[in-house]
Amino acid sequence: MRRQTGFTLVELLVVIAIVGILAVTAMPFYQTWTQRAYGSQANLMMKSLMDGQIMYYLENNKFYPEVDAPMTIPYEGQGTPSPADALDKLEQTLKVKISQSPRFEYTIINYGDECAVTVTAPFPLFKGQGSPGYLIAKVTKQGEVTYVGPPLN
Repeated sequence: MRRQTGFTLVELLVVIAIVGILAVTAMPFYQTWTQRAYGSQANLMMKSLMDGQIMYYLENNKFYPEVDAPMTIPYEGQGTPSPADALDKLEQTLKVKISQSPRFEYTIINYGDECAVTVTAPFPLFKGQGSPGYLIAKVTKQGEVTYVGPPLN
């Protein structure tokens, strides 16, 4: 009698079914994990920009950019930053290095007595947040930072 090697069709189907069930149950955990990672990255960039604004104000007695000259850094592939050298100016003035990201859009507005920074993403950054996700922070001349929008964790 000859000994058979290999797997039967039933054994292969059972393994495929088990792998499928594991994949289906793991997908929500993966989505939550990536959502938290993007939210943490946006949170970190927001805090870095706000710290840079506070330091700039302490050195120059004004916020950056100039009043009525908002700065926008769109998603990668969605246009050029406004002004065109915004990334370089941010690094030189606020000492914050950011790049044009495929995930986030940054807007910095100086209102004179306060400065606002907005980080927007085309997907929810936090659980229960609608799309697009966003974070908004404002800093006053007194150095008080206020976060508007979803809670920062």
